[in-house]
Amino acid sequence: MQEKLKIGIIQNAPLTADLSNNLRQIVQGYRECLDHGANLIIAPACALCGADLGNLSERLSFARQAEAALESLARELGDTPLITASYVPMPVLDDGHGYFPGNGLEEPILPGVLTPYLLENGDITELEEPIDIGAYRVFVDLGDELDIIEAEGSDLIVHLNTEPWYAGAPRKQEDNYQWEAKEMGMPVVWVNHIGTSDGNIYAGGSAVFNPAGNTICRLPFFETCNKVIDLKSRKKAIGLPLEEETLCMALERGIRDTVRNNGYSGVCLDLTHPNADLLAALCVEALGCSNVVGITSDEDSHIPAALKISCTKLPTAPLLDMADTLVPDNSKSLKSRLNAAVQFSYAESRGLMYLCPLTRSNIMLGNFDQYGDSCGHFAPLGNLYEVDIFMLRRYLAGKYTDLFGTIQEPSADSDKNDLIIHELADLNISANTLLNDHVCPYPENEVRLIQRKIIASALKRTQLPMVLHTDPRSEQLVIPVTHRLND
Repeated sequence: MQEKLKIGIIQNAPLTADLSNNLRQIVQGYRECLDHGANLIIAPACALCGADLGNLSERLSFARQAEAALESLARELGDTPLITASYVPMPVLDDGHGYFPGNGLEEPILPGVLTPYLLENGDITELEEPIDIGAYRVFVDLGDELDIIEAEGSDLIVHLNTEPWYAGAPRKQEDNYQWEAKEMGMPVVWVNHIGTSDGNIYAGGSAVFNPAGNTICRLPFFETCNKVIDLKSRKKAIGLPLEEETLCMALERGIRDTVRNNGYSGVCLDLTHPNADLLAALCVEALGCSNVVGITSDEDSHIPAALKISCTKLPTAPLLDMADTLVPDNSKSLKSRLNAAVQFSYAESRGLMYLCPLTRSNIMLGNFDQYGDSCGHFAPLGNLYEVDIFMLRRYLAGKYTDLFGTIQEPSADSDKNDLIIHELADLNISANTLLNDHVCPYPENEVRLIQRKIIASALKRTQLPMVLHTDPRSEQLVIPVTHRLND
């Protein structure tokens, strides 16, 4: 290999467990990078197997299929090495008595773990420690957290990211890797795939940082891309997008992938909901206006004209009038459920994904009618607080001037409620701990009220459609437990 290292980055969009499709993407990206003079090519950690495999990653049969796909990929490559990662079966040593620890069977193999590899000319090398590639000693790390001791003595650090995007992640990662490159005095390459799986969004935005701590190249966010970068380049990449722009792009990508990956031709949504304007605009950005269908009962809506989408009026008034007769004391929830059932059936009959417009605040406080306005295949706004809704409306208002009208900032009460929800539900801080904090600005009665609402709506939340995650995994897994009602 030449002294001058030109790195090719494959930023692909793998599908979960679709090994043949993902292999083709890698080979195509590899050849494109070769055409542009790359002498080392890097593909994301999940480029071959896809992300969010769940229990599939624990199956020996899948690990063997992944191993076969990795061998096929190696045979497709030439002299230029490729760094990527994959799952392969892990051998287990015989304990001397014919017993193989880990599975209790006579099969000396366990399901694999995600492992980095170097591939070239049909050969596969597991990267357990830094490896010499030409004149460079390369250290490959899975994830975001670097073990500086293991990387010492290297000339290049490669991070194969495995974590999904979340709001604020691009800035945090940029700061971390700029510091790392400067502290270690060597280039740092960070590679990430794009796509959406299990509600998690993967952003791409792969980047290269020079020893001075500058970002010399950044691939586009939320777009497939193959690019070759000269590590000696003195150019600086343009700055990161605004936070609201990144959030908007993430939601668009999540909507587009979720709709297409589930075999729907488009989306359908109720235009009478307060958040219908924003949700419809995001869908138009993601899918195009021809693939977005709005529904109303008898009301007129300005949204179809502003977005140039089709609108269907379903004459449900006679059906909804029956609710007043059936449940005269409280017909509101029944009307919501009847309306949702008709709209959901309409969407299903036309191969459209029916969208739920609920936000994070609606969901966590139980402010929704079960099987009514919570009905849907998918809730793209389900992880957004009121401040996020306001920020997105303001960002999109420049393009859709006739859509939003006057954009109201969140009230002080809604801001306060959202902050309390975030502390209790996302960060899993108990109410006692929160209230005993000497800088806590929240009245106890309000914290306790929100706590009780979150706990009381726990069962209802299990019936909700999937949402797009805009927070870190560490916050996604945290759910308040019922015993905290009296903590």
